[in-house]
Amino acid sequence: MSNRSTLAVKNRGAALITTLLIVALITITVTSMTASQQLSIQRASNRQVQTQLQNLLGAGEKFAIAVLNRDRKDGERNNSDSTEDFWAESLPPVPVDGATVEGCVIDLQGKFNLNNLVDIEGNTDAEEYQRLKRLLTALNIESSKAEAIVDWIDPNIDATGVEGAEDDFYTGQTPAYRAANGPMVSPTELLLVKGFRVTDEGGLDDYDVLLQHIATLPTGTAINVNTASAPVLASLADYMIEVSDEIKVVDDEYWEEFPGCPGGGGLLDTLLNDDSEEALSESGEADLEGEEGVEDDAGFIYENIQSFVTDAKGDTEEKSLDGVIGIEVASFYFMTRVTVSRDESSITQYTVLYRDNTGAIRTLRRSRGSL
Repeated sequence: MSNRSTLAVKNRGAALITTLLIVALITITVTSMTASQQLSIQRASNRQVQTQLQNLLGAGEKFAIAVLNRDRKDGERNNSDSTEDFWAESLPPVPVDGATVEGCVIDLQGKFNLNNLVDIEGNTDAEEYQRLKRLLTALNIESSKAEAIVDWIDPNIDATGVEGAEDDFYTGQTPAYRAANGPMVSPTELLLVKGFRVTDEGGLDDYDVLLQHIATLPTGTAINVNTASAPVLASLADYMIEVSDEIKVVDDEYWEEFPGCPGGGGLLDTLLNDDSEEALSESGEADLEGEEGVEDDAGFIYENIQSFVTDAKGDTEEKSLDGVIGIEVASFYFMTRVTVSRDESSITQYTVLYRDNTGAIRTLRRSRGSL
């Protein structure tokens, strides 16, 4: 073969290799562009879903606010609040544009407010401290655990009793941290307190039991006897554990799924069925006379605190709630729980609300995923 023929073969081989390289580069580029485009499309879709879910969370919260506002302005049952009110009915999953929305409103004043343990001047409130110990006893939790809870909230650095705990205890933990020495923001903060820490044996069990019955509200809030559980009512006085089951308004199961929504639902039927709405209106107006409260399908509803005090009176003059402060039949603090879902995405939002006597509502705190 001549040199010219050999050179021609080499040139053709080089051209073929160059062509293959160009095709490979084009293929890699196109594949990369396609993958990038698909990723961008997926990101845009995810953003659209997240935006939709967030908008639905806001809509659910606004709906709850409107219901609470209407409840105050309607003024049914002497403006008392109970689980028979319209706001207390859970909203079952409702389809909205490919997503679902569900939620409920929870009366936080049916619970024991841990922040009441310390007054605005930073001193331990002796009566509230005794109430907490009674609540723990009613729930079969060691009453001495109240000492560590008080120490977590009070501003001083002196441990209360044998089971109290301040920085010298918490800085020795792994990881180390300090006591808040201030009001609790969320009930989940209790998981950091001695005796309730998840590393403590049985601590999480006690937390789960107590969670249904506690709240973390501004100092000085009263307990609504219409929405309080039997253990919370039992905390009001030493003898109340004997009668709390008899005079409680709320069923024992009502808050057992907290912070999940109470079972039963019914709000959707009320909204969509005129007969249900008419029945609700009739039940709100029926049998509202008398000093002893209101009797309905769920039991007793107290319109004024004196009727509750009368029912709670024991068999002697010493067994009485006369003069006891910090109990009411109406509520100002509520929490909305709204869950929205679409495909594999789901978001739950908790919002703490304050409603004044006019029905005006102010948002105090929002959290997503947990209390």
